[in-house]
Amino acid sequence: CRMIEAFSADCIKDITSVSAQVDHEVEFGISGSIIRQTGWRALSLKEKNNRLDKDADATDNEVKEQVIPNWQEGQHITLSGCTITEGKTKPKPLHTESTLLAAMETAGKEIEDDTMRQAMKDSGIGTPATRATIIETLLKREYMVRQQKKLVPTEKGLALHSVVKNMAIANVEMTGKWEAELAKIERGEASADGFTHSIEGYTREITAELLGCDRLFSHKDSGCQCPKCKQGTMQFFGKVVRCSNKECGMPVFKQVAGKLLTDADITDLLTKGKTRTLNGFTSKQGKPFSAAIAFDENFNTKFVFAERKTAEKRGNVKRYKK
Repeated sequence: CRMIEAFSADCIKDITSVSAQVDHEVEFGISGSIIRQTGWRALSLKEKNNRLDKDADATDNEVKEQVIPNWQEGQHITLSGCTITEGKTKPKPLHTESTLLAAMETAGKEIEDDTMRQAMKDSGIGTPATRATIIETLLKREYMVRQQKKLVPTEKGLALHSVVKNMAIANVEMTGKWEAELAKIERGEASADGFTHSIEGYTREITAELLGCDRLFSHKDSGCQCPKCKQGTMQFFGKVVRCSNKECGMPVFKQVAGKLLTDADITDLLTKGKTRTLNGFTSKQGKPFSAAIAFDENFNTKFVFAERKTAEKRGNVKRYKK
C-alpha cells in the first residue's frame, strides 16, 4: 500500500473554518478540510477513519479528519437534524525544549490583527540568540522543571501564570504592538523617546502590580528597621530580604559567594551592621574562605576579613650546632 501511495497523485485540500448562524442569533463554528483532489490519500483515508471510529483513545495526532462540504459564503443550508454529544477534550501535551522554542518562534501567527501579525512575522518571542536563555532562566528560577524530555510547570510557575494570564504582558499581541511601533520608528513615523517612556511607565506599573501579589511573593517580617531609610521594615522573601518602603526597597541577598545566610546571620547584619565570622564562602577561583559580612557606606554588603596575627620572636637568636 505504501509503495502505491508513493507513486500516486498529490492530495490537494483546503483547510477551512465555517461560521453558521441560526435565525441570526445562535452561532456555530466548525473547522475542517475540503479535499479538492484525494490523490494518494484515497488508499488510506477510509481505512484510517474507520479505525478511529472504533478507537476512543486515539491520540491528538490521529484525530478523525473532518471533511467540510463545498459550501459558499452566504449560502442557506437546510437543517436536517441535531443531536447533543458529550465528550471531553484532551489537554495539550507538555512542551519539550524543541517544541517550546518552535512555539516562541511562531507565536505571532496566532495574532488576528494583520498589522501586528506582519510586524511579528520575523520576530516571535525573543530572538534566536535569547530564546534558549529564556528557557534556562525559567528553569533556574524554578518556574518549571525538566522531567526526562518534558518541561513541567512548578507550583510557583502555575501561580505566576494565574496572576499574569489576563494581563497584557502575557498576551503575544503586546509584543506585536511593540514590533509595529518599532517599525514606525524605523520609517520615521513615531518617536523613539515616546516609545521608550511608554515602556518604562508600563514596566514600573506591571512590576509594582506583581510585587504586590502575596501569592507570588509571600514574606515574613523580620522585625528589623531598615538601616538605610530608617522608615520601612525588612521583610524576608524567598531569596532576598527587602525594605517594605517602596521608595527605598533596599535588598539584602541571602546567598553570598555560594553560601546561604541564615535568618539569624541576616538579623545580626541588620541590627549590628556586621555578622560574626562565617565559614563556607567560595571565591571566584573556587577556593573556600571565611569572613564576616558588613555594610559599606552605600549599604551594599562587603566582606570583612579577620586581621592576621603574626608572632615575632624578639631578642637574641641562638644557633646550635648539630
